[in-house]
Amino acid sequence: MGRAEVRAEDILQILSKRGIAVSEQVRERVASCSDLDVLGEWLDRSLTAGVGEDLFVATKA
Repeated sequence: MGRAEVRAEDILQILSKRGIAVSEQVRERVASCSDLDVLGEWLDRSLTAGVGEDLFVATKA
């Protein structure tokens, strides 16, 4: 299993543990991503996301 696959699983697990419902579309998008930088951003967002789709919305600092 590659680093991207592990990071994608981590993102989905965090959302699950936080009780955030994840649609099949979100799950597929996360699982199919191989860009570690993008996955890193999504991992950070998974800590505060209110819904799965929040992973893909950049927040302003």
